[in-house]
Amino acid sequence: MISSDPQTNVKKDRLTLMDNYIKNPKYKSILAFFCAFGWSLAYPLIKIGYEQFAIPSSDLGGKIIFAGVRFFFAGFLVLLFCRTRKMNLAMQKRTDISWLLLLAIVNTTLHYMFAYIGLGYNASARSTILDSMGGFFLIILSVLIFADDKLTLPKLAGCVLGIVGIISINVEPGVNYFSNITFLGDGMILLNAFCAALGGMITRVVSKKMNIMCATGLSMLIGGVFLLIIGFLIGTDHAWTWTLKGVIVLLILILISAVCFAVYNELLACHPISKIAIYNALIPVLGVIFASLLLHEELKWQYFLAVVMVACGIWLVNRAPHNRTQEPETKEQHD
Repeated sequence: MISSDPQTNVKKDRLTLMDNYIKNPKYKSILAFFCAFGWSLAYPLIKIGYEQFAIPSSDLGGKIIFAGVRFFFAGFLVLLFCRTRKMNLAMQKRTDISWLLLLAIVNTTLHYMFAYIGLGYNASARSTILDSMGGFFLIILSVLIFADDKLTLPKLAGCVLGIVGIISINVEPGVNYFSNITFLGDGMILLNAFCAALGGMITRVVSKKMNIMCATGLSMLIGGVFLLIIGFLIGTDHAWTWTLKGVIVLLILILISAVCFAVYNELLACHPISKIAIYNALIPVLGVIFASLLLHEELKWQYFLAVVMVACGIWLVNRAPHNRTQEPETKEQHD
Protein backbone atom coordinates (compact mmCIF):
# COMPACT_ATOMS: atom_id res chain seq x y z
CA MET A 1 0.00 0.00 0.00
CA ILE A 2 1.12 3.56 -0.75
CA SER A 3 1.17 5.94 2.20
CA SER A 4 -1.04 9.03 1.99
CA ASP A 5 1.86 11.11 3.35
CA PRO A 6 4.92 10.55 1.14
CA GLN A 7 6.95 13.29 2.89
CA THR A 8 6.62 11.45 6.21
CA ASN A 9 7.77 8.23 4.55
CA VAL A 10 10.83 9.98 3.09
CA LYS A 11 11.81 11.35 6.53
CA LYS A 12 11.33 7.94 8.14
CA ASP A 13 13.46 6.34 5.42
CA ARG A 14 16.24 8.85 6.07
CA LEU A 15 16.13 8.21 9.80
CA THR A 16 16.11 4.44 9.21
CA LEU A 17 19.10 4.77 6.87
CA MET A 18 21.02 6.84 9.44
CA ASP A 19 20.10 4.33 12.16
CA ASN A 20 21.36 1.48 10.00
CA TYR A 21 24.72 3.18 9.52
CA ILE A 22 25.07 3.68 13.28
CA LYS A 23 24.12 0.08 14.10
CA ASN A 24 26.06 -1.58 11.28
CA PRO A 25 29.30 -3.11 12.71
CA LYS A 26 31.15 -2.28 9.49
CA TYR A 27 30.29 1.43 9.60
CA LYS A 28 30.67 1.45 13.38
CA SER A 29 34.45 1.23 12.97
CA ILE A 30 34.55 4.03 10.40
CA LEU A 31 32.35 6.30 12.52
CA ALA A 32 34.33 5.62 15.71
CA PHE A 33 37.56 6.42 13.85
CA PHE A 34 35.95 9.62 12.56
CA CYS A 35 35.16 10.70 16.14
CA ALA A 36 38.72 9.96 17.29
CA PHE A 37 40.06 11.93 14.33
CA GLY A 38 37.90 14.94 15.19
CA TRP A 39 38.73 14.97 18.91
CA SER A 40 42.47 14.60 18.30
CA LEU A 41 42.31 17.61 15.98
CA ALA A 42 40.43 19.61 18.62
CA TYR A 43 43.36 19.72 21.08
CA PRO A 44 45.76 21.76 18.91
CA LEU A 45 42.85 23.84 17.58
CA ILE A 46 41.94 24.87 21.14
CA LYS A 47 45.49 26.12 21.68
CA ILE A 48 45.35 28.00 18.37
CA GLY A 49 42.02 29.45 19.50
CA TYR A 50 43.60 30.72 22.72
CA GLU A 51 46.32 32.39 20.66
CA GLN A 52 43.96 33.97 18.13
CA PHE A 53 41.54 35.29 20.77
CA ALA A 54 44.46 36.46 22.97
CA ILE A 55 43.45 34.27 25.93
CA PRO A 56 46.55 33.74 28.13
CA SER A 57 47.07 30.52 30.11
CA SER A 58 46.47 32.47 33.34
CA ASP A 59 43.01 33.63 32.20
CA LEU A 60 40.92 30.82 33.69
CA GLY A 61 37.62 32.62 33.22
CA GLY A 62 38.36 33.38 29.59
CA LYS A 63 39.21 29.76 28.81
CA ILE A 64 36.01 28.47 30.41
CA ILE A 65 33.94 31.10 28.55
CA PHE A 66 35.60 29.93 25.32
CA ALA A 67 34.52 26.36 26.12
CA GLY A 68 31.00 27.54 26.98
CA VAL A 69 30.58 29.33 23.66
CA ARG A 70 31.79 26.22 21.82
CA PHE A 71 29.39 23.81 23.49
CA PHE A 72 26.37 26.10 23.63
CA PHE A 73 26.40 26.48 19.85
CA ALA A 74 27.36 22.82 19.30
CA GLY A 75 24.29 21.78 21.31
CA PHE A 76 22.17 24.25 19.36
CA LEU A 77 23.31 22.70 16.05
CA VAL A 78 22.47 19.17 17.22
CA LEU A 79 19.02 20.30 18.39
CA LEU A 80 18.49 22.07 15.06
CA PHE A 81 19.34 18.82 13.28
CA CYS A 82 16.87 16.94 15.51
CA ARG A 83 14.15 19.46 14.72
CA THR A 84 14.66 19.19 10.96
CA ARG A 85 14.38 15.40 11.33
CA LYS A 86 11.26 15.65 13.54
CA MET A 87 13.08 13.90 16.38
CA ASN A 88 11.62 14.37 19.88
CA LEU A 89 13.27 13.93 23.28
CA ALA A 90 10.66 11.25 24.13
CA MET A 91 11.44 11.30 27.83
CA GLN A 92 9.68 8.41 29.59
CA LYS A 93 9.34 10.07 33.00
CA ARG A 94 9.62 13.67 34.18
CA THR A 95 12.08 12.52 36.82
CA ASP A 96 14.44 11.39 34.03
CA ILE A 97 15.38 15.04 33.55
CA SER A 98 17.80 14.52 36.44
CA TRP A 99 19.76 12.09 34.24
CA LEU A 100 19.85 14.68 31.46
CA LEU A 101 21.20 17.32 33.86
CA LEU A 102 23.77 14.85 35.19
CA LEU A 103 24.92 14.14 31.63
CA ALA A 104 25.20 17.88 30.97
CA ILE A 105 27.21 18.55 34.13
CA VAL A 106 29.57 15.55 33.87
CA ASN A 107 30.00 15.11 30.12
CA THR A 108 30.13 18.78 29.17
CA THR A 109 30.60 21.22 32.06
CA LEU A 110 33.11 19.37 34.27
CA HIS A 111 34.64 17.38 31.42
CA TYR A 112 35.60 20.41 29.37
CA MET A 113 36.23 22.79 32.24
CA PHE A 114 39.00 20.41 33.34
CA ALA A 115 40.19 19.95 29.74
CA TYR A 116 40.45 23.65 28.94
CA ILE A 117 42.26 24.42 32.20
CA GLY A 118 44.72 21.55 31.74
CA LEU A 119 45.42 22.33 28.11
CA GLY A 120 46.49 25.84 29.10
CA TYR A 121 49.31 24.38 31.23
CA ASN A 122 50.28 21.34 29.13
CA ALA A 123 51.62 20.75 25.66
CA SER A 124 48.90 19.62 23.24
CA ALA A 125 50.64 16.29 22.45
CA ARG A 126 51.10 15.47 26.13
CA SER A 127 47.45 16.33 26.85
CA THR A 128 46.09 14.01 24.17
CA ILE A 129 48.10 11.09 25.58
CA LEU A 130 46.98 11.78 29.15
CA ASP A 131 43.40 12.08 27.92
CA SER A 132 43.57 8.51 26.59
CA MET A 133 43.43 7.36 30.22
CA GLY A 134 39.69 7.84 29.85
CA GLY A 135 39.55 4.50 28.04
CA PHE A 136 40.97 2.73 31.07
CA PHE A 137 38.72 4.63 33.47
CA LEU A 138 35.79 3.49 31.33
CA ILE A 139 36.88 -0.15 31.64
CA ILE A 140 37.14 0.18 35.44
CA LEU A 141 33.68 1.76 35.65
CA SER A 142 32.22 -0.98 33.44
CA VAL A 143 33.63 -3.63 35.77
CA LEU A 144 32.20 -1.89 38.81
CA ILE A 145 28.76 -1.09 37.38
CA PHE A 146 27.93 -3.99 35.04
CA ALA A 147 27.58 -7.35 36.79
CA ASP A 148 28.56 -9.38 33.72
CA ASP A 149 31.70 -7.38 32.96
CA LYS A 150 34.36 -9.11 35.05
CA LEU A 151 37.91 -7.99 35.76
CA THR A 152 40.09 -10.61 34.07
CA LEU A 153 43.88 -11.02 34.03
CA PRO A 154 44.21 -9.76 30.42
CA LYS A 155 42.15 -6.71 31.33
CA LEU A 156 44.30 -6.04 34.37
CA ALA A 157 47.49 -6.50 32.35
CA GLY A 158 46.18 -4.15 29.68
CA CYS A 159 45.34 -1.47 32.24
CA VAL A 160 48.79 -1.75 33.84
CA LEU A 161 50.45 -1.50 30.42
CA GLY A 162 48.40 1.56 29.57
CA ILE A 163 49.10 3.30 32.86
CA VAL A 164 52.86 2.64 32.50
CA GLY A 165 52.62 4.14 29.03
CA ILE A 166 50.96 7.25 30.44
CA ILE A 167 53.69 7.62 33.09
CA SER A 168 56.40 7.23 30.44
CA ILE A 169 55.50 10.55 28.79
CA ASN A 170 56.95 12.32 31.84
CA VAL A 171 60.32 10.56 31.68
CA GLU A 172 63.21 12.68 30.43
CA PRO A 173 66.93 11.86 30.79
CA GLY A 174 68.54 13.83 33.60
CA VAL A 175 65.25 15.40 34.72
CA ASN A 176 63.42 14.63 37.94
CA TYR A 177 60.33 12.62 36.99
CA PHE A 178 58.05 14.37 39.49
CA SER A 179 59.21 17.85 38.46
CA ASN A 180 57.18 17.58 35.24
CA ILE A 181 53.90 16.64 36.91
CA THR A 182 51.53 19.51 37.71
CA PHE A 183 48.01 19.47 39.10
CA LEU A 184 46.80 22.29 36.83
CA GLY A 185 48.26 20.51 33.81
CA ASP A 186 48.35 16.72 34.17
CA GLY A 187 45.84 16.64 37.03
CA MET A 188 43.17 18.59 35.14
CA ILE A 189 43.55 16.45 32.00
CA LEU A 190 43.21 13.24 34.06
CA LEU A 191 40.08 14.62 35.75
CA ASN A 192 38.79 15.44 32.28
CA ALA A 193 39.46 11.84 31.21
CA PHE A 194 37.58 10.48 34.23
CA CYS A 195 34.58 12.70 33.47
CA ALA A 196 34.63 11.50 29.86
CA ALA A 197 34.50 7.88 31.06
CA LEU A 198 31.74 8.58 33.57
CA GLY A 199 29.88 10.50 30.88
CA GLY A 200 30.05 7.44 28.63
CA MET A 201 28.40 5.33 31.32
CA ILE A 202 25.69 7.94 31.92
CA THR A 203 25.08 8.12 28.17
CA ARG A 204 24.18 4.41 28.12
CA VAL A 205 21.63 4.95 30.90
CA VAL A 206 20.18 8.08 29.26
CA SER A 207 19.80 6.28 25.92
CA LYS A 208 17.29 3.93 27.60
CA LYS A 209 15.22 6.80 28.95
CA MET A 210 15.02 9.24 26.03
CA ASN A 211 16.18 9.91 22.46
CA ILE A 212 19.98 10.04 22.78
CA MET A 213 20.50 12.44 19.85
CA CYS A 214 18.16 15.04 21.37
CA ALA A 215 19.63 14.37 24.82
CA THR A 216 23.12 14.96 23.43
CA GLY A 217 22.12 18.33 21.99
CA LEU A 218 20.34 19.44 25.17
CA SER A 219 23.16 18.26 27.43
CA MET A 220 25.76 20.19 25.42
CA LEU A 221 23.60 23.33 25.32
CA ILE A 222 22.85 23.17 29.06
CA GLY A 223 26.47 22.27 29.86
CA GLY A 224 27.60 25.19 27.71
CA VAL A 225 25.35 27.56 29.67
CA PHE A 226 26.86 26.27 32.93
CA LEU A 227 30.37 26.82 31.55
CA LEU A 228 29.47 30.39 30.53
CA ILE A 229 28.05 31.13 33.98
CA ILE A 230 31.15 29.71 35.71
CA GLY A 231 33.45 31.62 33.35
CA PHE A 232 31.69 34.95 33.90
CA LEU A 233 31.60 34.38 37.67
CA ILE A 234 35.36 33.79 37.67
CA GLY A 235 35.79 36.80 35.44
CA THR A 236 38.37 37.77 32.84
CA ASP A 237 40.68 40.77 32.65
CA HIS A 238 41.54 40.28 29.01
CA ALA A 239 39.42 41.50 26.11
CA TRP A 240 39.20 38.98 23.29
CA THR A 241 40.88 39.79 20.00
CA TRP A 242 38.62 38.78 17.10
CA THR A 243 40.33 37.61 13.93
CA LEU A 244 39.06 35.75 10.90
CA LYS A 245 41.36 32.82 11.69
CA GLY A 246 40.09 32.73 15.28
CA VAL A 247 36.45 32.68 14.18
CA ILE A 248 37.16 29.87 11.69
CA VAL A 249 38.92 27.84 14.41
CA LEU A 250 35.98 28.36 16.79
CA LEU A 251 33.49 27.29 14.10
CA ILE A 252 35.52 24.13 13.40
CA LEU A 253 35.59 23.32 17.14
CA ILE A 254 31.80 23.81 17.32
CA LEU A 255 31.28 21.46 14.38
CA ILE A 256 33.66 18.86 15.85
CA SER A 257 31.70 18.84 19.11
CA ALA A 258 28.30 18.76 17.44
CA VAL A 259 29.06 15.98 14.96
CA CYS A 260 31.45 13.82 16.99
CA PHE A 261 29.42 13.83 20.20
CA ALA A 262 26.16 13.14 18.36
CA VAL A 263 27.70 10.20 16.50
CA TYR A 264 29.74 8.88 19.46
CA ASN A 265 26.78 8.87 21.86
CA GLU A 266 24.66 7.04 19.29
CA LEU A 267 27.44 4.45 18.96
CA LEU A 268 27.62 4.01 22.75
CA ALA A 269 23.86 3.46 22.82
CA CYS A 270 23.94 0.81 20.07
CA HIS A 271 27.18 -1.11 20.64
CA PRO A 272 29.22 -2.59 23.51
CA ILE A 273 31.04 0.29 25.21
CA SER A 274 34.44 -1.43 25.01
CA LYS A 275 34.15 -1.87 21.23
CA ILE A 276 33.69 1.87 20.81
CA ALA A 277 36.08 3.06 23.54
CA ILE A 278 39.00 1.19 21.96
CA TYR A 279 39.09 3.75 19.16
CA ASN A 280 39.87 6.47 21.70
CA ALA A 281 43.37 4.99 21.70
CA LEU A 282 43.77 6.63 18.30
CA ILE A 283 43.32 10.10 19.80
CA PRO A 284 46.87 10.41 21.20
CA VAL A 285 48.34 8.85 18.04
CA LEU A 286 46.64 11.40 15.81
CA GLY A 287 46.93 14.14 18.43
CA VAL A 288 50.74 14.19 18.52
CA ILE A 289 50.79 14.31 14.72
CA PHE A 290 48.36 17.24 14.58
CA ALA A 291 50.24 19.04 17.39
CA SER A 292 53.46 18.70 15.39
CA LEU A 293 51.86 19.88 12.15
CA LEU A 294 49.77 22.74 13.54
CA LEU A 295 51.68 23.88 16.62
CA HIS A 296 55.20 22.77 15.66
CA GLU A 297 55.54 20.99 19.00
CA GLU A 298 58.49 18.66 19.40
CA LEU A 299 57.80 14.97 18.82
CA LYS A 300 59.64 13.46 21.80
CA TRP A 301 60.56 9.79 21.84
CA GLN A 302 58.50 9.33 25.01
CA TYR A 303 55.33 10.19 23.07
CA PHE A 304 55.92 7.40 20.58
CA LEU A 305 56.60 4.94 23.40
CA ALA A 306 53.47 6.07 25.26
CA VAL A 307 51.33 5.84 22.14
CA VAL A 308 52.44 2.25 21.49
CA MET A 309 51.96 1.16 25.10
CA VAL A 310 48.56 2.84 25.47
CA ALA A 311 47.29 1.41 22.18
CA CYS A 312 48.57 -2.09 23.06
CA GLY A 313 47.02 -1.84 26.51
CA ILE A 314 43.61 -0.90 25.16
CA TRP A 315 43.84 -3.64 22.50
CA LEU A 316 44.76 -6.22 25.15
CA VAL A 317 41.84 -5.19 27.35
CA ASN A 318 39.34 -5.39 24.52
CA ARG A 319 40.50 -8.77 23.25
CA ALA A 320 39.98 -10.22 26.73
CA PRO A 321 37.04 -12.66 26.75
CA HIS A 322 33.82 -11.31 28.21
CA ASN A 323 31.07 -13.35 29.81
CA ARG A 324 29.59 -15.62 27.16
CA THR A 325 28.49 -12.66 25.06
CA GLN A 326 30.19 -9.40 24.51
CA GLU A 327 27.00 -7.66 23.56
CA PRO A 328 25.61 -5.29 26.14
CA GLU A 329 22.03 -6.17 25.27
CA THR A 330 22.07 -8.77 28.03
CA LYS A 331 22.76 -5.97 30.47
CA GLU A 332 20.31 -3.55 28.94
CA GLN A 333 17.40 -5.94 28.95
CA HIS A 334 17.22 -5.47 32.71
CA ASP A 335 16.93 -1.68 32.44
